[in-house]
Formats: sequence, structure tokens, C-alpha cells
Amino acid sequence: MRDEMREQELARIRETYADYERGRIRLWDSSNRGFARIAEERDARLIQLIRQSLPPDGRVLDAGSGVGTLAAVAKGAGIEASWTGIDLLESSVTLARATHPWATWIVGSADELPFEDQAFDVIVASTLFSSLPSRRLEHGVAREIGRVVRRGGWIVWYDLRLGSPRNPAVHGLSTQDVERLFPGWPLDLEPLTLLPPVARRLGPLTRIFYPGLSLLTPLRSHLVGRIRRPD
Repeated sequence: MRDEMREQELARIRETYADYERGRIRLWDSSNRGFARIAEERDARLIQLIRQSLPPDGRVLDAGSGVGTLAAVAKGAGIEASWTGIDLLESSVTLARATHPWATWIVGSADELPFEDQAFDVIVASTLFSSLPSRRLEHGVAREIGRVVRRGGWIVWYDLRLGSPRNPAVHGLSTQDVERLFPGWPLDLEPLTLLPPVARRLGPLTRIFYPGLSLLTPLRSHLVGRIRRPD
């Protein structure tokens, strides 16, 4: 029964992303100045956190890596690391392999990671947990991530803290939710990202208004930061 439930949940995730391709993909159009500012701010913060967390010759796992965009940003920023990405969607992994052949790309689910214990120094979980359709799957992914990150290693976190009324396939996770997923793990999370529906409407005024609006905590839609596996 448990395996059947898991397969149903993974099928729901695949269908959600198929729906995105049929319509919602336009919301992540980088030609929209507001969304481009969101992506720029997010990537800069993730790169900063990864750089702070990596030892020399470190190993990074991007869980829910998509088409490998973050790997390319990290390489462009001069981060030298052994980079592995895993994603549920075969089409995304195929594209990542074609465009970023210097990294390792695997098709799979983050609740069953095909790696040894403590295999990585840093795990990136960027907009991963908010797309998981059940608490059971959330805890399964957290357990596996916790298994494969080394003692004293880091999870670099970026995810929704607020749900989306227009997208029932995602949900927000508060700091308390993250603490429940990683009990006893020190964490440092803070709000980031101007609400996307607001940012997308800024148009040519993005450069002027985005910095000021994003200072207002109620208008920040995500949490970003690090979670440390205890020694």
C-alpha cells in the first residue's frame, strides 16, 4: 500500500509539471523584468550560501535540479565543485545532460536517493519541498537528504513560505515546518523574494520599485538560508 501511495504521489508531481508546460510556464519568462529580478536575487543568494558552505574540492547535490540552471550559474560564478543533480522528470535530466555535460545528472526521486551515507558536503533544496503533495513524502525526502549530507554539512534552502491561491499544487513552509522536518538541526532562514504576482507587474519600473517593496517582510514569498547537520 505504501509503495502504491508513493507512486500515485510521484505521478501527481509529474502531471503538475506537465500542466506547467501547457500553460503556467509563461509565468517564469525571463523576459519579464520583475521575474528576471526575482531569479537574479535568488541565484545570487544561493551562490553566496553554497560558497560559504563548500569545503575545498566539495561535493554538491542539487535535489530537484530541473534542467540544471543552478549548476550553470554556479560554474559561471567560479564555484569549483563536484556537482550532481537529481530530478524526477526524465525530460529535464536529458536537457541537463546535453547542456551541462561536466556535471552528473540522474533521474530519480529525492525520497530514494541512490547515494551512500554522507556522500555530499552541500545539498541544495530549491523550491523542492513546496511541490511535494504529502507530509509523508516531505518527511521521506528530508530523511534521505539528511542521510546523504555529511556530518557538519549544509542544506542550502530556498522555498515558498507562503502558499499560492492560484496554484493549489504548491504550499508554503514556515520556519517551524522546516524545524519539524529537520528536528535538532541548527538553521538560519530569512524571508526573501518579492511576491511574484507583484514583481511581474512592475515592468519597466522594476529597477525603481523592486528594492523598496522587497524590504517589506509581508511581501516576501520565500525563505532562504542554511540548515546544518549536527556533527
